[in-house]
Amino acid sequence: MSTIRRLPLVAACGLAGSALVLTSCSGGVQSGSDTAGGGESDSLTLIWKGSERAGLEAVMEQYAKDFPEVDVDFTFADVEQLQSTLRTQLSSGTAPDVLFVWPGNGNPGSIEQIAPGGYLEDLSGHDWAGQYPAGLEPLTQVEDKTYLMAPTVTAFGGWYNDQAMQAAGLTAPTTWPEVLAFCADAQAAGKVAYAMGAQTLNFTQNIPYSLVPTLVYGQEPDFDELLAAGETTFTDSPGWQDAMTKYQQLNDAGCFNEGATGTSTDQAVEIAARGDALATVAIGYTLSSLEAANAEATFSFAPLPATDDPADTLLAASSAGGAAVNAKAKNKDRALEFVDYLASPEIMNIYNSALRGAVPSISNDAFDADDSFSVITEYLDAGETVAFLDQNWPNARIQQALYSGSQALLAGQVGPEDVLADMDKEYETEE
Repeated sequence: MSTIRRLPLVAACGLAGSALVLTSCSGGVQSGSDTAGGGESDSLTLIWKGSERAGLEAVMEQYAKDFPEVDVDFTFADVEQLQSTLRTQLSSGTAPDVLFVWPGNGNPGSIEQIAPGGYLEDLSGHDWAGQYPAGLEPLTQVEDKTYLMAPTVTAFGGWYNDQAMQAAGLTAPTTWPEVLAFCADAQAAGKVAYAMGAQTLNFTQNIPYSLVPTLVYGQEPDFDELLAAGETTFTDSPGWQDAMTKYQQLNDAGCFNEGATGTSTDQAVEIAARGDALATVAIGYTLSSLEAANAEATFSFAPLPATDDPADTLLAASSAGGAAVNAKAKNKDRALEFVDYLASPEIMNIYNSALRGAVPSISNDAFDADDSFSVITEYLDAGETVAFLDQNWPNARIQQALYSGSQALLAGQVGPEDVLADMDKEYETEE
């Protein structure tokens, strides 16, 4: 019978029999590892994004009941570490059977960066591959072949601490002027408006990913096509200029915690969870982390407005990744079986219910979105969403330029135009 043991990182690194854990540890990956026995003849290995740990752990608990004969070994990594080590693991032959990867393009762990190297198994023949929404399906494919089982759709926006907001007598802003007033009112109440964890580079994208949908794609829905055709640039885009200028405005207005560039994601979550900050702008499934940090608090999601008219507001809503199969998986049959298992309505619902702040990518009537984040479903149903910004970018360096530039902007070292110029440079640089 399969069992699951939770091991601290230090102990996991000492397990000479676990190649996957050793690979993760040797790469400096912060992870928890769940190991079930040995037995290579009927086993499965996975690596997963740490921020979606709650979802995978819930699924694997059910998997152990449904497939007690399978020995399972899975480990977790944070975003930056996972993205930087995936290709190395694949090329060295040390990658697990199932990998967490990202849709589209734009970061080193995305399918358009990995699949062309022959590292991922073609999943096009699976029934679920043809059931994605029209806007998501292309992001799971490379040259019309499906490589990704993405179980969730989530969005970027503000998570507001309900009790802290009530105590301060404030409500979530619905226009840009209200955002600036909210920051001032929060300070007057002795609070921070928005917890910012900019020491963690990918956290720095949360504000642009919340503002750009409205300011750029609300005015130019075909911006990505114009960019690819050389008819515009980030620097020349009025929407991108406005978004990064507003980012700087938020910083200058004291909307973020002091020492934001020295604050990690985990610390930002704790600041918002205990109510020292009234909110944090983050990806939807941050809800599970907020609830874990303060079980007594409740939280509500709201888009971050960017104009004077609430009707203008759009959400960046898409899949943040999911399962791919290593083309050289040692347990390929089990790996292929697992992605089908993850794609089933029951298991997809288990994943999203545990993850919190996300909804199934392939909708089903049995899933009931919590009121705290039902607004995501409302925007999806209304068609008022755009893909995550990087998913249509041609290389991973553009996102890195946004990360590092945003961090420097928050530190007062550069201005909005510098960030955009660096993004343009990386966009125009050939691989």
